[in-house]
Amino acid sequence: MYDKLVGIVSNSFKKTPDHRKGSVEYSLHDSCMGAFAMFALKDPSLLSFVSNFAARQENLEHVFKISKVPSDNGMRKILDPVQPTHLIPIFKDLFEHLDEQNILEDRRYLDHFLISVDGTGTYSSNVIGCSHCLTKNHKNGNVEYHHQLLGASVVTPNMKTVFPVYGEAITCQDGSTKNDCERNACKRLLPHIRSILPNQKIIVLLDALYADGPTIKALQKEEINMNYIIVIKEGYVLEQVMQLRKRDELQEYQWQKDKNTLCKFKWMSNLILNGANQDVIVNYLEYEEYDSRKGIVNYSNKWITDIELNKANVDQVAQAGRTRWKVENETFNTLKNQGYNLEHNYGHGHWYLATIFALIMLLAFFVDQITRAVDTSFEQALKEAKTLRDLRQKVRVLFDFIPTISMNFIYLIIAREIDIRPQFRPKLE
Repeated sequence: MYDKLVGIVSNSFKKTPDHRKGSVEYSLHDSCMGAFAMFALKDPSLLSFVSNFAARQENLEHVFKISKVPSDNGMRKILDPVQPTHLIPIFKDLFEHLDEQNILEDRRYLDHFLISVDGTGTYSSNVIGCSHCLTKNHKNGNVEYHHQLLGASVVTPNMKTVFPVYGEAITCQDGSTKNDCERNACKRLLPHIRSILPNQKIIVLLDALYADGPTIKALQKEEINMNYIIVIKEGYVLEQVMQLRKRDELQEYQWQKDKNTLCKFKWMSNLILNGANQDVIVNYLEYEEYDSRKGIVNYSNKWITDIELNKANVDQVAQAGRTRWKVENETFNTLKNQGYNLEHNYGHGHWYLATIFALIMLLAFFVDQITRAVDTSFEQALKEAKTLRDLRQKVRVLFDFIPTISMNFIYLIIAREIDIRPQFRPKLE
């Protein structure tokens, strides 16, 4: 599976428009695939990847379809002007392949894809900045330059793997002197998600920052047409709920999850979002998990949604709302702490380099997540290696020293399905 997915990414990069004119020594495809291979192999830096190219050249050509790469600075110069939106078709091609292979069917919940959206930092410096950097002025006079990314992933309750959809840069926009914000980035991100998944039913999971009229109206646009489950912590909806609670008019349901856990649901439909958006009508749901043995609430949350609520589905809607955290834990934390090094400065550039590296990292992560979800040879290798960290280390060592035509071959070696030990051992003098 891994090799097929890499082939799809490679073919898609071949279609990416090259901003350079005339003949060039290094192709844009090879530079993009070089960055992809660096993240796939979990190399610690771009310099490390380029320095090891000669020793890996044959394997890189067979597995990642790379002929040659420039120096680390040369690669940064090639990638810096690439428009981030030019990478959207690659995410779309991967999802189309998954759909054709019926791999997406198990990812549906409430007959929709749950797409969790949240922001994270990707770059920070007190020295190096660019025209797209967000800035923070400290009291001591120092200026902090930083980039952030609003990421979106398909998440599913009770599944460890997530499928990243895309990431929208939270950066100063051209011609603006003000910092960008997550809400504005979300409005730009939604059309990209819809273009990548044009015919799919989608429920977007958002935190309380997005419990506002403009975001909900953006989701309801005909060309976007997405449902939502949004955390709510304050506002006019909760004031209406308080009055309904006093009159004991909230609808209620509860069930015993296990011997000591009682699940409690309360909900009400057709509430006004707020005074400024009286035309936005939402449904309200609150959920508690009560530990009867300890006499405490283990979990509680409140959401607004446009999904019609009833006794038959409030449990599923609550579980969907709880799954929002997977974009942080299963996506961003993995990218920061599991060898991808999201917050490492692979290159800042003057234009889009930091964002391009982040998106190519997402693509490498996407391919890894698909492989982990469906590839039996990967599963066998992971079982033998015990941990993902050890597996990745073994993959990199074998890739550096064993000639191979596919990553699947390396997985089978690690799984001990293929024995590469010499049959006859030389006698030591």
